[in-house]
Amino acid sequence: MPIHPTTRSNPLRGVTLLELMLVLGLLVIISALALPSATQPLESYRLRKSGDLIRAEWAKARAKAMETGRTYVFRHEPEAGGYYIELWYSDEDYLESSTLTGMGVAPVAAPTTGLFSQSAPTTTKHLPEEIVFVASETTQDAREQLAVQGTDALQNQDTSMSSPIFFYPDGTSSTANLLVKNARGRYIKLALRGLTGVVYVSDPLSSEQAE
Repeated sequence: MPIHPTTRSNPLRGVTLLELMLVLGLLVIISALALPSATQPLESYRLRKSGDLIRAEWAKARAKAMETGRTYVFRHEPEAGGYYIELWYSDEDYLESSTLTGMGVAPVAAPTTGLFSQSAPTTTKHLPEEIVFVASETTQDAREQLAVQGTDALQNQDTSMSSPIFFYPDGTSSTANLLVKNARGRYIKLALRGLTGVVYVSDPLSSEQAE
């Protein structure tokens, strides 16, 4: 009976350093191409969240003004993400406060420190990460002109903040447009209707669409 020689399999060949570097280079290229697609949904979510956040803050300011019978304002930091909503003090408030103090009555609403603060400095809130205010436009009516002109200089000392958007006790507000953007140059536009206080929030826009 003939005996056939046993066939031996080829020994396993090791991976060279050059091949390993080529594979790693391909992985880096694929990751770089895929990363924008992976992060874009998160960035769009933060941008939409910013629009919803501002709309909610404006709704709360409007409700607070109607509840208290006082005027509230919204101000933001241009090219940054900070903003606040606070009570608006007029010269009448300061006069009333001084009169009550002279009569031996404790004043109800008189600022002590900060821009509009009653008892503590104004607390600045912030938009989600990498979202900033880029533009705002407010149509001033007669009430706003009188409010700004008849305001103590204390309220106008913070030049780092935008012009105020007013919310009045009768449910009306300033007519205003506001634009925010993310790091990828996508925008959300908000439009506040003064007569009704209704806020419209756009879908994410390109720079051309936002103009």
